[in-house]
Amino acid sequence: MARNCKINLRHKDFYPIIGEGYEGFLRGYFYYENQYVTHENFGNIFNGAQLSSMEYSKWNGEYALIFKNEHNTTLVTDMKRSIPLFYSQDSASNWIVQDYITPHEGMDMVKEAEDEFLVTGFVFRDKTLFTDWYQVPAVSYVKLAEDAKQEYYYTYVLESESESIDTFAEELEQVFHELFDDLATRLQGRQIVIPLSGGYDSRLIALNLVERGLKDNITAFTYGRPGNGESTVSKQIADQLGLKWKYFAYDKKMWEDMYKSDEWKDYVVYSSNGVSVAHLQDFPSTKLLVQEEGLEDAVFLPGHSLDYLAGGHLPYESIIEKDFEVSEIQTFIMNKHFRLWELNGEKTYANTNIGRGLIEDIEVYSNYTNERVSSIIDEWNWRERQSKFIINAVRVYEYFGQSWSLPLWDDRLIHFFRKLPVDLKYKKYLYDYTLHKMHPEYYPMPQKPGPENSLKNKYGMLYPILRKLYRKKNLYRKYFDEPMEWYGIYPTYKQYIKSLKFKRNGKKYENPYNINSFIVKDMIEMMKEITK
Repeated sequence: MARNCKINLRHKDFYPIIGEGYEGFLRGYFYYENQYVTHENFGNIFNGAQLSSMEYSKWNGEYALIFKNEHNTTLVTDMKRSIPLFYSQDSASNWIVQDYITPHEGMDMVKEAEDEFLVTGFVFRDKTLFTDWYQVPAVSYVKLAEDAKQEYYYTYVLESESESIDTFAEELEQVFHELFDDLATRLQGRQIVIPLSGGYDSRLIALNLVERGLKDNITAFTYGRPGNGESTVSKQIADQLGLKWKYFAYDKKMWEDMYKSDEWKDYVVYSSNGVSVAHLQDFPSTKLLVQEEGLEDAVFLPGHSLDYLAGGHLPYESIIEKDFEVSEIQTFIMNKHFRLWELNGEKTYANTNIGRGLIEDIEVYSNYTNERVSSIIDEWNWRERQSKFIINAVRVYEYFGQSWSLPLWDDRLIHFFRKLPVDLKYKKYLYDYTLHKMHPEYYPMPQKPGPENSLKNKYGMLYPILRKLYRKKNLYRKYFDEPMEWYGIYPTYKQYIKSLKFKRNGKKYENPYNINSFIVKDMIEMMKEITK
């Protein structure tokens, strides 16, 4: 028997849906069997029996779905968790479903979730920072009846295929053509905003939309310290494509004022939802752009996260042909993602609760060949960091009243890169090769990467020492060197130095990795203050 379920939705684009045997809410869109599905035609396409047995991996889009029938309430996120959903129970054990979590007095915080958040910038699996509140992870659905049952509907860990590089490149080029054709159709008549960095991904979006006749709809923008390298390249690309281009100068005083503001605190609560670090980088520029351009429901198109999908996060050591131990896979993931703060006296987080939890995630799989290990690393990254940390950056556009889309997280790209052999995936080789074939004037021909790209391989036994020395030196100079100037959240260098270590629950944390290290520490303190 289904429990009662109260649904509270914050975002205006959640629309009611009604079909045979169910009712609910849908935000977003998807393609299914050559049909473009929104709330307007959803009820005409699906009946309750179909929904209850649906293979959601066949839905390609950006959506969150809630539907109720006589047996249960089902919550579904898209492949990327681009639109989060949360659930809890009230004192009468009735279900509560929301697209947000607002901390308030009397809420308890989960210690292990705090530890995960402090070290990575996000909370793992279905947990949130708050007791009795849960999230729906990427590529999963949750059925709420007497109990909550969560299941994943897609896995990235499958055997790769074997084809020539040119065959794969032709297929990838076709995928790009299809997804940008669909995107251009959806964007007709809309204001388009592209955060145009100096990188490959945002450049790809701009190039393909200009090719499809949308140049006059596009405003590109970038930011940072005047004269920084990324903004210089951004301007060059915008000029070559004939795009309207905006630049926003960042300085330390701006960051100090912003970080102390009530608006920033409000945004932190809005964007975090007890799961994710608040995205800092685009916050000032998005606010100014919306004000200066008078934007109303423009569509922002950030370049997340094709560098990851294409293999840019894989360590060289993980692609060597051998059978791996679980502890080696754990180390690959921890070295990449467990690094916002170091735990004093510990070499790694391997023997902590969050390190042991990672082992449990890995042991779901077996047969640890290099092809499978690279997929396990990428799947963990996708379900956890990308969906909760990187993609959650779109909350900044929502906060300022705008829309967004993630063209380089199109599900067709997920399916394509899942089957790519690791030697073509490593360091984005096939991706960069394909971009050169498509746009040789904008992308150079890549050289196939090898062990020379591994610093550990290059420096051998000296690598851990050199890495530690580099990180220590970088800590003390980046207050002055950072192109984004965001360490201005500390008004003086003395205050910055004082912030480089702290104690928490009897443990000492030190050597912050980047700006998010400071934000997560402050966010936990802020949440504790709100909920005490």
